[in-house]
Amino acid sequence: MEFRSGCSLRLSRRRWLALAATSALASCSTVGDMASVVASSTANAFTGPASPAYLRWKGLLVVAEPDANDNTAVALDIVFVRDAATLERLLALPAARWFASRAELLRSYPAGLAVRSYELAPGQSRRLTDKELDAPRVVAVLLFADYRAPGEHRLRLPPVRNGGLVSLEARDFSVTEYRL
Repeated sequence: MEFRSGCSLRLSRRRWLALAATSALASCSTVGDMASVVASSTANAFTGPASPAYLRWKGLLVVAEPDANDNTAVALDIVFVRDAATLERLLALPAARWFASRAELLRSYPAGLAVRSYELAPGQSRRLTDKELDAPRVVAVLLFADYRAPGEHRLRLPPVRNGGLVSLEARDFSVTEYRL
């Protein structure tokens, strides 16, 4: 393609096809998820590893059982991790160390983390919507629960497209897919 100024714009065949496919898919809302995958894969082919992706979920229902944390309130941090290096560091931390060093970690990795903190008393429940969580682009979501009992009390959130149920139990917590 030639401009009047005499400059020429040439797109490689692969880039042109990728651009056309992405544009076509992005215009259809039914296949919006597929467009994201194609765009990410296309970017991957030209620039290296895929970048963090937006979460596509409906939120979480957090339920503290009546005997949660030996009848004591449970602090819960939902940590949105934006890069793989930060993720590896956090996966090595038990919850007790996360809560003890959270402020320092947030200062050390300001672009790598976003945290939403909650506290639930035994018997309490709370629905956290996707809008309330306002999830940024992430490589993973980690949950840290501050229990009195010894243990890791850390979990990498599995994909919960329709929503997830976080059960805060007597000595630990669990997450299952749950339709919200």
